[in-house]
Amino acid sequence: MPRDEGPPASPPTGNLSPRSAYRKQLDGDTNLSDAEIDLVLQNLASAEGEQLSLAAAGFGKQTWSRYLVEKYFSKWKWYNPNVNNPSAPSLSIGWAFFEHFTLPRHFSESHTSKSGVLIRAPPGESSSTELYSYFMTPQSSLSDWGVGVGMYFSTLISMAFIFILAGLINVANIMYYSSDEYDPGEGRNNFFLLNMLQFSAICTEREWVVCDKGCKENIGAWNSIFTNSYYGKTTDPVTGEEVTVINQTTCLPAQFDQGMWNFGTLLLLILCMSIFYWYLSKLEVRYDEDNSAAPDYTLIVRNPPPTALDPEEWRDFFDQYSDKQVTLCTIALNNERLLSKLVQRRQIIKTLRGLLPVGTNFDDDTAVITAVAGVKRKRENAPTTCIEKIWGCTLHPLLRLLGYEKTETEIYESLKATTEEIKSLQQVEYQAAAVFMTFETEQGQRTALEALNASSLEVLLNKNINLDPSSMFRDTVLHVEEASEPTAVRWMDLNYNIFQINARILITFGITLGLVVLSAWILDLSRTRVNVVLFSIILSTFNVAIPMVVRILVAYEKHYDEGSSQASLYVKITFFRWVNTAIITRFITPFLSTLGEESIDMINTINALLLSEMVVSPLLRYFDIFEIMSRHYYAPRAKTQEEMFSCFSGGWYNLAERFTDFTKILLVAIFYSPFYPLIYFLSATILFI
Repeated sequence: MPRDEGPPASPPTGNLSPRSAYRKQLDGDTNLSDAEIDLVLQNLASAEGEQLSLAAAGFGKQTWSRYLVEKYFSKWKWYNPNVNNPSAPSLSIGWAFFEHFTLPRHFSESHTSKSGVLIRAPPGESSSTELYSYFMTPQSSLSDWGVGVGMYFSTLISMAFIFILAGLINVANIMYYSSDEYDPGEGRNNFFLLNMLQFSAICTEREWVVCDKGCKENIGAWNSIFTNSYYGKTTDPVTGEEVTVINQTTCLPAQFDQGMWNFGTLLLLILCMSIFYWYLSKLEVRYDEDNSAAPDYTLIVRNPPPTALDPEEWRDFFDQYSDKQVTLCTIALNNERLLSKLVQRRQIIKTLRGLLPVGTNFDDDTAVITAVAGVKRKRENAPTTCIEKIWGCTLHPLLRLLGYEKTETEIYESLKATTEEIKSLQQVEYQAAAVFMTFETEQGQRTALEALNASSLEVLLNKNINLDPSSMFRDTVLHVEEASEPTAVRWMDLNYNIFQINARILITFGITLGLVVLSAWILDLSRTRVNVVLFSIILSTFNVAIPMVVRILVAYEKHYDEGSSQASLYVKITFFRWVNTAIITRFITPFLSTLGEESIDMINTINALLLSEMVVSPLLRYFDIFEIMSRHYYAPRAKTQEEMFSCFSGGWYNLAERFTDFTKILLVAIFYSPFYPLIYFLSATILFI
């Protein structure tokens, strides 16, 4: 648990960019009390309830969902069971919370900065504000959600234009593959979805020929669903011997011109990616300057002496590098067990609050015991329906074995036990795990980082080689670096050293590698032994399920900040999706099936994958079934206003997973473009969507 010295300091406005300074003038004090938040929400719900209209929903003042709910659905009992209960939580206030605290809003045009940049409004702002538009939000405003989000959308837009350029260069190849010069076969303009595959290297002209070399040695690999289409046996009319025949294409192979266009595309991609990398580095600096934050003024000491718990001692040491003063010292302790138990206790209370009567005082142990006994008595005396009896004999025992479906008494006993553990852990003497020092100016932080820039060898050996003697703290060579965002610090992992962290990462990567091998084997069996439909289903299932497993593995890892954790997650999921989507599909497809026209053949499979990414994936993300259920089913049935607010928490996304989806499309496009040059335009469309 961190120990603080002095009040948290806000970054001084003198070093802010004009945009950040302008936003600071508008924001003011955004630390609202619970009572102030309730008053703001009541006023917003009342004022906006009178202004509900299609125009307001269409022009960003309100969401379409809120308009439909408050205008129609909330008046129907099947949707809102508490419609006639005046003491029930207010659904209007819940939607006001969703639109003004959960969803980001920006000030209206009258508050826009001179450069045209949208200024993000603080939560609960009562001035004229609007929701951010899906389509009209300028790229310069995306950094309001952090540098990573701004970089992600900039990457999508930039790569989409690069793919369009690559597609334009490949127009000659596209026209060649659709011409009679390449494939004079009839009917290829009629049997493909949207006729897109007529612009690929699929060849409909084939002939059976005797296979002279390598067929007997590889005969075992042909025992699959591809056998009847491309392999067979017959009798030689001259010798009378049995021979192996294969169904090969008769289309012209790729000519010199096609090779040169592919080579030119490769050079273009290398050039554009180099410029793109330079552009991103500049963009990152600009986004970072637009969002002056705590890391610009704060550094972290990774290896403090365990007994160095006095903030004044740390302040005196770092004052020698500050041009003004050290504003704040935060000492993080190795109390991860205490922190985890505090989190566990809060979760237990949240669960128990949903079972007990509204208004139960959890600070009064007697009141909680009385409420638990009352709920238990009511549950035991309630009549049991047929469905409840079936549930009790089937799934209920299994869920109890897994730790679910606990009774209110069991949950309360768990709360008592956790509370006792916390009291015991509070008596332990903890040691320093890390120290955060916040300076008054950016220059003070930079001076300290330069003066304490010890090498890894110096830190490992705790030996001063090139540093000034004054940089030693209690005869310790400090490992100092720029701190992360306060919300990105993983406080319960700060006590682990770099060897423990890397060991866990290696273990989880080894398990991920095993999952990749297992999934490749299953995909091989499904594609070559069953059919392409099962292969597609299994591939899609793995693409959804394996990232969930990887997230569990990454939860076992230890990281100092969320950025490192996200990077580990990104590497593992990217590795899995690259292998599964692009590489495995290619290597488990027989060579003769590469240019085939059947649905089981490779180019058809890749085209189906891209269409799925273009249509299915965006729809699944847009129609987030869990969030829809939370807002439209659980929220109207909430017992308290706080419980209703939790139903309007907003959707969840993971930036690392979004980047893996992008890199998957990038790899597939480059990997299969020689066979299917139209893939560049399809990939650009996917990135735009």
